[in-house]
Amino acid sequence: MLSSLLSSSSYCFAQQTVDSTAYFYNKILNPDSADDLVVSYVYFKKYKEEKGIDQDTLGLVFTYQMLAMAEYKLGQIYASEQSAIEALKLKEIASDVLQFPDGTESRINNHLGMVYRTTAQPEKAIQIYSKALSKNKSLKDSLILLNNLANAHRDSGNYDEAVDLLTSVVRRNKKLNNPVETARALDNLGYTQALANDPKGLENMLEALELRKELGNPGQLFTSYNHLTEYYASIGDTTTARMYAVLGKNLAKKVSTKYRQEALESYFALSDDPEIVEYIRNNDSITKASLQNDIKFASIKYDFSKEQERTQVAQLERQKESQRKNLFKVIGLFILLLGIALYFVLKYRHRKEKVEEIYRTESRISKKVHDEVANDLYQIMSKIQTSIQSNDTILDDLDSVYHKTRDISKDYGLIEPEEEFGELLNDLLLNYQNDQVNVISKNLLRIDWNGLATEKKIALYRVLQELMTNMRKHSEASLVVVSAEKLGSKYVVEYTDNGTGGPIKIGNGLRNAENRIHSVKGTIIFEPTERNGFKAKIKL
Repeated sequence: MLSSLLSSSSYCFAQQTVDSTAYFYNKILNPDSADDLVVSYVYFKKYKEEKGIDQDTLGLVFTYQMLAMAEYKLGQIYASEQSAIEALKLKEIASDVLQFPDGTESRINNHLGMVYRTTAQPEKAIQIYSKALSKNKSLKDSLILLNNLANAHRDSGNYDEAVDLLTSVVRRNKKLNNPVETARALDNLGYTQALANDPKGLENMLEALELRKELGNPGQLFTSYNHLTEYYASIGDTTTARMYAVLGKNLAKKVSTKYRQEALESYFALSDDPEIVEYIRNNDSITKASLQNDIKFASIKYDFSKEQERTQVAQLERQKESQRKNLFKVIGLFILLLGIALYFVLKYRHRKEKVEEIYRTESRISKKVHDEVANDLYQIMSKIQTSIQSNDTILDDLDSVYHKTRDISKDYGLIEPEEEFGELLNDLLLNYQNDQVNVISKNLLRIDWNGLATEKKIALYRVLQELMTNMRKHSEASLVVVSAEKLGSKYVVEYTDNGTGGPIKIGNGLRNAENRIHSVKGTIIFEPTERNGFKAKIKL
């Protein structure tokens, strides 16, 4: 773990700092004396401050791990648990953006398991060791976790499970040629077997002791002495138990305060004075209870902190989801309104284009009739008039054709609605007046027609023209009245005649009139008058 951290770009600081960190790292893992732990602890406390200033999360997680290990070996169990939990919290926060060394979380959880074993919480230790194993990828680290998991099963009284696990760990460590972990697993196997009254237990503990003497690790030697002290005390061999207790007590002075306290407790537990034995037993119970309360409180704070974080994340997600929904609603409403506006714009444009096309078509027809038919007829008439052999009958017929052609051109000719529209309408109506028909207009010249759109003016003009043509052809009317008025922004025009009347039949002429008015969003109503005749009401 240390090598991967020190080789990363985040740790390319001065060589002296690298060497110092590696030195104190090794002193925490394998201290030669209690002073080694204290000096290393002070170094990493200062190192933590530097990493905090640099906002170096990788360095902080590593430093908290080192502090947790040093605090544990110095007997500061509660502080050790706090440091381990802080390392976990930092890693969880930064896992999405930083690449931590493999097995970081497993090692932190492994340490917490040791804390829970020390505070007599084997079930919690089993749970956290199992969690660490599920996320671990290193065989070496997995064997350490399995060793500690077996110890937790032993603490809970499940000796068979512990023996099976430790037997496997011993075998695999021997294959890996790892004497330190082999000795650790072998000692734990022997101690567990001894508790289960298996005679092989003493043999394995003594083998582990000899291996540890060769390795010369004070901390591990102390553990072997302590286990042998408990074993011989359990079988009533007080003399041998006291011998190992003295060896452990002398060695503990070189390791840590925690080990020294354990050594003294083991030594005085062999005393013949029952009060001393009872004191040690009670003190041990009180110490463990106090540690359990401290650890439970720290665990509750950590769980509460995580729950708060989850709640805050959930609230943030709900807020984001609500904002997304509101945004989608606004976008949907905007698209809907845009669609409606586009529909009406296109519809209006289509209607306008349709009206304009009708107007252009009628103009072309008028021009074509005038240019091609009327002019040709006029030329024929001129030739006949200058001919020696004139024919009055032919001249009369041609004159009649000419006038009809002129009338068609006039009916469908180009109009100029931008001119004085009232005068245009008035002239239109007067064209239909003769000796048989009297045409009366009301208010056509008084109304301001500027508020009426061009396409509506053209439609009104053509409809009145259609009504007047129908009157002349079919109604036999002698009187026609056309009146107009402006009601607000609307223009209302009424047509009335005294023709033959009768039930209204919508033929092509009236249907064309109807279509014209509807095309410009107007209304037209046809109805017979009270005394025959015909009436139409146009509203634009």
